[in-house]
Amino acid sequence: MSERRPARSLRLLACPQHGLTFAALAVGEAWLCVKASATPFVALAGAWLLGLAAWTLLEYLLHRFAFHLPPAHPLALFGARQHFDHHAAPDRTPITKPLVLTAPALLASYFAASWLTGAELVAPLWAGLVAGYLGYEVMHVAAHVLAPAEHPLASFQRAHLDHHVDIRSNFGITSPLWDVLLGTRRR
Repeated sequence: MSERRPARSLRLLACPQHGLTFAALAVGEAWLCVKASATPFVALAGAWLLGLAAWTLLEYLLHRFAFHLPPAHPLALFGARQHFDHHAAPDRTPITKPLVLTAPALLASYFAASWLTGAELVAPLWAGLVAGYLGYEVMHVAAHVLAPAEHPLASFQRAHLDHHVDIRSNFGITSPLWDVLLGTRRR
């Protein structure tokens, strides 16, 4: 017997990591954006959009080159081993990345963005990166737990599930842009 639609959709937020991550990052993003409020709105919005766009490239690069390292590779402990396990059993929880990996990565992205852009634009840029990451987590879980008829972006879901069949293609979860531009998109 299949689950009722609301029950299945609630599984997207049922993971405790999502709740804790969303709450902590929402407070952090709000604080950082208020801190940067002396900056003109156009600059804030532009930096946020740049951060969101940067996330799609970062997601692609991490997924393609870091998370698909061979399990015995010395750097595989930074996510590739867990990702390999995810490919072996894609419906087994946790489908999300562990906080022990994501928290340092998010902090590193904040400090990298601060170094690259200066203090005034780091908050909205980093907020865009974090928003992209949160979108990634939700879309990745949705690709695995929602039925195709329930998924709001069925082509994204199809592309990701195709990636589980052919790990040489479809690395983007939140955007197919880099797969198209870099020739790794599989139809």
